[in-house]
Amino acid sequence: MDIKIKLLLIALSLSLFGGLLLLFFAPHTLPITNIRVEEHLVNTNPQALQATLSQVAQGSFFSVDLTAVQLAVLTLPWVKEAKVQRQWPDTLILKIQERQAIARWQAQTLVDKEGHLFTVPQSSVTKSMNLPILSGPVGSAAQVFKHYQFLSPLVQAVGLQIQKLSLSVRLAWQINLDNGIKLMFGRDDSELRIRRFLKVYRRLLKTPKSRPVFVDLRYTNGMAVQMALAE
Repeated sequence: MDIKIKLLLIALSLSLFGGLLLLFFAPHTLPITNIRVEEHLVNTNPQALQATLSQVAQGSFFSVDLTAVQLAVLTLPWVKEAKVQRQWPDTLILKIQERQAIARWQAQTLVDKEGHLFTVPQSSVTKSMNLPILSGPVGSAAQVFKHYQFLSPLVQAVGLQIQKLSLSVRLAWQINLDNGIKLMFGRDDSELRIRRFLKVYRRLLKTPKSRPVFVDLRYTNGMAVQMALAE
């Protein structure tokens, strides 16, 4: 076969191949018409998610930028992880893992179960979450959260919940329980002191016509209890 014919055939093949590529990657060819979120989202605002996707989930099945979609979804405050996949012929599948808020930090920021701080619109934080408030000096968030994780199961064992845990600038601890009792600790021996309180807690509740409202556990071998008249 003549060399010129061979070159012509090659040129025609490349041209046809290029045309097919242009056709496949053109937005009007196999456009993305369906986006499916596989997980049930609890806190992520559906309208915010839809608005975010409308800006980036554009193009055809082949040309849509999956990385851009993933990064855009990750900007939503409640989203911890996001994965994006194509499904033939016109669908994107989103797998989203939301953050799980365990507590508030300084009443404004949230803490997830790994101890990471994150901020969300306050309107998305509902009372039904029943989040305890953690507070302390600047830079103490990790320390306070670790202390909360340690103390919370101890008080839960007697049917109580930590409503507030705070660390003072002098590094002394204070706990507000959900039944209205306030516990004051010193700097050290938190486990020893909380266990000392829990040993006598039920006996304190049996005191006639009064109830404990404040317990000072800063003593080496005892505690001071302030009682109030029972309602």
